[in-house]
Amino acid sequence: MDPKYGYKDKEPMGAYIAYHYINSLFNYGVTDVINKPFSRLRYEINYDKSLYIIVARAVFISRDDLESMMNYVSNGNILFISAEYIDEKLIDTLGANISFDFSTFFVPSEYDMAKKDTRLSVAQEPGSNMEKYSFFFVPFNNKVISYDTSATQELGYNEEHRPNFIAIDHGKGKFILHVAPAAFSNYFLLTRNNKEYLEKSFSYFKPETSSVYWDNYYRLRRRSDENFSIVNFFKKHPPLYYAFLLTLAALLIFIAFAGKRRQRVVPEKIPNTNTTVAYTETIGRLYLQKKDNRNIALKMFTYFLEHVRNIYYLNTQTLNNDFSEALSRKSGVPETRVKDLLQLMDDTDRSENISDMRLLELHNLMQEYFKK
Repeated sequence: MDPKYGYKDKEPMGAYIAYHYINSLFNYGVTDVINKPFSRLRYEINYDKSLYIIVARAVFISRDDLESMMNYVSNGNILFISAEYIDEKLIDTLGANISFDFSTFFVPSEYDMAKKDTRLSVAQEPGSNMEKYSFFFVPFNNKVISYDTSATQELGYNEEHRPNFIAIDHGKGKFILHVAPAAFSNYFLLTRNNKEYLEKSFSYFKPETSSVYWDNYYRLRRRSDENFSIVNFFKKHPPLYYAFLLTLAALLIFIAFAGKRRQRVVPEKIPNTNTTVAYTETIGRLYLQKKDNRNIALKMFTYFLEHVRNIYYLNTQTLNNDFSEALSRKSGVPETRVKDLLQLMDDTDRSENISDMRLLELHNLMQEYFKK
């Protein structure tokens, strides 16, 4: 479940749903997917009231990128950035102070982090109830500490009601800074009514916006400049710097006093962990919490028919007797069993409520084709 936020990624922490849903919110959809740094886009994107969207785990920029971003926004455009870490060159230039939770960057996998039911909310008009959107994941700990009150508006909050979503005026345009990108993941948006969070987050932008750009460059960039130094990065954050020095001192002490030659210990061979089980549990939890058996069944149909197309090279557009005969011949499953499955699929599609027993029966029938 490591966050990738790719617009084609359909895994839990991908941004496939967010990309396509945003595409439907604007009259002209998403204009283009960008794979270049901002400093090389001056003559390739529209500078007239357009919207540029970046969703990434971390956003590192060069000084040329920073200058180009400032120029883009000052000309009346909007730059939307959602990331767990945003380069401090941009944050400092905008006069903001943001507290980032760096613990998420120092674990091998999201599986190793403590999770709980964590919530977000979007700022509403005075007098209206504040809807909260939640899911089971790593807590949304990032928060905005301070900002220029004359140019900044709070748009959303974490569960401690600390701002984590702000708009900063610059020239004729705005920078929109959002420090909880997991809220735009497939996992979050598939949980309960969380699509409303995305809808409200983008309600600040006009549907008739002529040009909307989706970034695919900064989500893959790992550092800001060629002269990037991990030591300089730690120095910007005193707690991390002191932890780094303490770790270095402990390592030196170990080398000095405990580095003597000793009998090698035969390491215990640990079997490979099956991450597929954890992944399946995560996906299953999404739907079992809702007890939406019909939705699960429809997704099983989609997966099964895709398997038939890819493995048996059959057209699944029309599920008739010819299809049953062809699938039976290629899969080795008796034709009566094929027809039983197709009939059950048709009955399920017509039913509003699906029992657990029917869902299990459907699963068992489909498994015959995955064992061949």
